[in-house]
Amino acid sequence: MSTEGQASETAARWADRSFLRNVQYADASNFAARQAIYRFQQPRIAVYDWALDLARLSGNETILDVGCGNGGYLRVLHRRGHAGLVVGMDFSPGMLASSRDAAGDESSQPLVQGDAAQLPFASGSIDAALAMHMLYHVPDRAQALSELRRVVAPEGVVLIVLNGAQHNAQLNALVPAALVGLGLPVPASTTMGSSLDLDRGALLAAEQFSVERHEVSAELVVTEAEPVVDYVRSMSFVRKGLDAEGALLGEVRDRVAAIIASDGAVRISTAMGCLVCR
Repeated sequence: MSTEGQASETAARWADRSFLRNVQYADASNFAARQAIYRFQQPRIAVYDWALDLARLSGNETILDVGCGNGGYLRVLHRRGHAGLVVGMDFSPGMLASSRDAAGDESSQPLVQGDAAQLPFASGSIDAALAMHMLYHVPDRAQALSELRRVVAPEGVVLIVLNGAQHNAQLNALVPAALVGLGLPVPASTTMGSSLDLDRGALLAAEQFSVERHEVSAELVVTEAEPVVDYVRSMSFVRKGLDAEGALLGEVRDRVAAIIASDGAVRISTAMGCLVCR
């Protein structure tokens, strides 16, 4: 398959709407498994606060979180006492339910099911929009960015968070190695970053906005095998019905345990960035 063909297959894999709605993000469990491994991050980065600080919010803005997931940014805005209207939107009803359950009675922020490529909001009605770790799930990213440009007021801001090209590099090498060790084929992509990373996202955003780029990096120093196994279990190519899921997870567990026994920990680089778009 050509490089262009592989890129198209990778993009389609990450933007399979039925799969995303009904399997990968039917609820928050897969997302939570990926979030959980960050308890091993050194130094620990409060990404939600870091990104929101870059927007230089006054506290009264109308904010739209596109692809709000399980509501992490919504909860941080509530904790920070943001006085303006904050709306969470997601393509998946299951994720919206998870966000509502997690917030409980702490927040009255409205939640809307919607498509990033057809935002159900009036032009210029939003002061700040968040598109955090979600653009790689959108089939037509240029259209989604055009929609963000449309709904955000001329003096407003859009925050886009994406992973850098080297994010999770060691884990991204471990999984294909485990598949090869089992004699299994390696999918065209096992990572979200290969679908859309920070570099490519910045180029796309620059077609609609003036872009200011900020980056942060750290390391996961993982001293237990199971968090890595849980992370791999949550990956889309596994959730799509990998026949050898049990064998793969066992192989990953053994490889990670061997590294921990030898080196004391598995070290995984993390790299991400926030594009401040005006």
